[in-house]
Amino acid sequence: MADNSRQMKAVRFEKTGPSSVLTVVDVPINNPGPDQVLVRVHAAGLNPVEVLIRSGFFPVPPSVQIIGTDAAGVVAEVGSNVKDYKKGDRVVIYAKSPAYQSGTYAQYFLADPDMLFHLPEKYSFEDGASLGIPFLTAYYNIVLLARAKAGEVVLVNGASGATGLYAIEVARAMGCKVIGTAGHENGLALIAEKGATAVSYKASDLMEQIKAAAGPNGVDIVLETKPSNLANDLELLAPLGRVLLISASGKVDQVNLGPVLFKQLNIRGSSCFGATAAHYKLMRVGLEDALKAGAIKPVIQKVYKLDEIVQAHDDLEHNPVGVAGKLVLDLS
Repeated sequence: MADNSRQMKAVRFEKTGPSSVLTVVDVPINNPGPDQVLVRVHAAGLNPVEVLIRSGFFPVPPSVQIIGTDAAGVVAEVGSNVKDYKKGDRVVIYAKSPAYQSGTYAQYFLADPDMLFHLPEKYSFEDGASLGIPFLTAYYNIVLLARAKAGEVVLVNGASGATGLYAIEVARAMGCKVIGTAGHENGLALIAEKGATAVSYKASDLMEQIKAAAGPNGVDIVLETKPSNLANDLELLAPLGRVLLISASGKVDQVNLGPVLFKQLNIRGSSCFGATAAHYKLMRVGLEDALKAGAIKPVIQKVYKLDEIVQAHDDLEHNPVGVAGKLVLDLS
């Protein structure tokens, strides 16, 4: 229940459209129920799915006016039945749905305990806000769906964004050889810094470079952000290879599916929002363990103040300098 005597700043939209529909308003702070946690949000991660919601391409119930799935902050209040979190704990937030009743673009977020992860002191709130969708997508696809094994070759197309960079870390931690593509020098440098072979997708000899980096047996796993790359993926894959499609944006030309049959390939669409309860438990363990071990190295491209939300969404939609890490909203 909302307490009208307590107000917070939040980003809201009352109709879908361009970034200009986003406004900063004062709204009541919700009180936690017995099984809930109220978190004071310090930073929120900006994700492409939120552009789709704001634009009307990803329909959500009319009641959803505050968007956002990822954030980090400090526990402010806990319900009487909550045992794993206490006031003052630093936490990562993953709301589990892009259409949650009231999202993370706000100074307070009312969470179920299974939406939270403990955030060690070594990580900033901006770091924590970069984790939710990007890290869990990488872990879900590389570890749980593709079941990557040591020695396999993983190709990450569009690897300079947060999801791609985390995918490189996850795959390399499993003993895989990783190739990452990007279209600009900053992104290629980040991919190389993470220990992957960096290839420009603008190169005229793109396929030759990837084949040379993969070696004679080809690519075992492709984490794909553009369906238009599917024909190339099928050519690059080794027998029993698998494509994990994590975006449906863009058009696909007619594709020869012969390699799918002859090489017994697997093409799978995936969204971490659709993970089963059993998979989500494993995803939680993967993120918690990686945070405790200090194994995650977030890359923050830019942090925006709350009153810069329109510019932030413009950059999220049409990044003028190319994607190179995570865009974050400062709510401190």
